Amino acid sequence: MAIVKKVGEETVEFLEEENLIKVTIPIKIIRRGGKSTITTPDGVVGYEEMEALQKALIQGHRWIKLLENGKFNSVRELAEKEKTDKARISKFIRLTCLAPDIQEAILCNTGSWVLTLKDCMKPFPMLWTEQREHFAKLAIVAPDSSALQK
Repeated sequence: MAIVKKVGEETVEFLEEENLIKVTIPIKIIRRGGKSTITTPDGVVGYEEMEALQKALIQGHRWIKLLENGKFNSVRELAEKEKTDKARISKFIRLTCLAPDIQEAILCNTGSWVLTLKDCMKPFPMLWTEQREHFAKLAIVAPDSSALQK
């Protein structure tokens, strides 16, 4: 059991350079044995509910934006700053090349594409029509064939 106490006022700020909204909620978690969990109101996606693929896709978009904006000159420089390896950054950035409908289904959890991070870390075609066919074979749940004709 854990007790969560609010220790200050929440703040919301817009980070213009990174095109992000930063929400800070100052809390203190007091653990009293057992497992601590944080729940969110109904309908709000919590951190624990986000799948690895969703986090990877979001991270890929963040990293590519940092490179495009010139904050870092190379993937190597970004990897040193983020304390990760270049291959991980490259693979996550490659996820941003997924067809928009596949990305939307992953991020919005619409159920028309249920893929795993492992599926998407392997090389995949760059043409969106070929991607749809490729991932339809790998997906746990894929859209019907009429949706693949987009």
